Amino acid sequence: METDSKKLIGDQKQKGTVTSDRKLAHLQICLENDVQAKTITTGLEDITLVHCATTDLNFDEIDLSVEIFGKKLDLPFIISGMTGGHAFAHKLNHFLSKAVNDTKIGMGVGSQRAALEDIKVRESFDIVRKNAPNSLIIGNIGAGQIAQGLTSLEFQELVDMIKADAIAIHFNPLQEVIQPEGDIDLKRLHENAHSLIKEFQVPVIAKEVGSGFSLKDIKNIEKMGFKAIDIQGVGGTSWAGVESIRTLSLKHKKTGDIFWDWGLPTTLSTILAVNNFNGSVIGSGGVRTGLDIAKLISLGANAAGMAIPFLFSVQKHSTTEVIERIQEIEYQLRLACFLTGSENISELKRAPIIIEGRTAELMRIYGIDPSNYLHRKK
Repeated sequence: METDSKKLIGDQKQKGTVTSDRKLAHLQICLENDVQAKTITTGLEDITLVHCATTDLNFDEIDLSVEIFGKKLDLPFIISGMTGGHAFAHKLNHFLSKAVNDTKIGMGVGSQRAALEDIKVRESFDIVRKNAPNSLIIGNIGAGQIAQGLTSLEFQELVDMIKADAIAIHFNPLQEVIQPEGDIDLKRLHENAHSLIKEFQVPVIAKEVGSGFSLKDIKNIEKMGFKAIDIQGVGGTSWAGVESIRTLSLKHKKTGDIFWDWGLPTTLSTILAVNNFNGSVIGSGGVRTGLDIAKLISLGANAAGMAIPFLFSVQKHSTTEVIERIQEIEYQLRLACFLTGSENISELKRAPIIIEGRTAELMRIYGIDPSNYLHRKK
């Protein structure tokens, strides 16, 4: 693993901005270390799609397409934003966006903050739109920048930079505090976010980065005017863990270890969002297979997101492995539809499922009856 990452990133280590250098370090840590959740899972193992042995569908005719943010996707799938603002980010986004264009799925970019700080790094972002002119492309900026007073002009720059179909504001209070240089003053976040969202027509997504959203968060997100939620729950990459590995501060390192698995599991957070938010829901956080996507869709998500597996897929500096991974995901998702008798994504959303284990227990605490998902009808 270490050799591969050095080969992938090694010649990209020219000096950049503080922000871009930090983003590069994040990627290298993810490639060289196990940064997944340690003691908490996504909860997807508690979800069972009910088998339909008497399915009467043609496997190849199952329709996996969806429409989200005004764009049609051949799969309800988005490569989640990872990076931008550095030479390596340019290569990563180049290969990913070419694959996205070929397979007709969606893609997000990493935080565009570096491009606001240094115009020279914008090509690592705008390459995405150049390679995927008709694809769903999602921009990205941190909640910290919103709280600090990101202007309307700067927000418009984010949109124009990649001709974004939507913009994600990522919420990462845990990660920011574990970062010695993190943005920890979020006092005006709600007020500033509400003002920006009200001013722009582009859909704005509330996106976590590994801790999920609680019921209180979901209510706050709706009040601020967000049109979508990208869950990013516990069970996948821990950014408290990444920062714990990166920092030289013993205090921050110890705290990152203690809070490594902080947050709500992907499955529970998705269920809460679907039941309490009037907008689109992207299930994400530890998603690794087409079956994982099928489970999130069956819980009511409009699409699913995945990131880290595609960081590893670009190590051969080619779109081929990325496309092959997407094709595997498509095959697995299609099979899940076939085996539940679902001829399209709308039917998969209503397919009966069994919810057990810790997820079922947590649902009952929130007043949601897991058996309702088994007895629903298509």
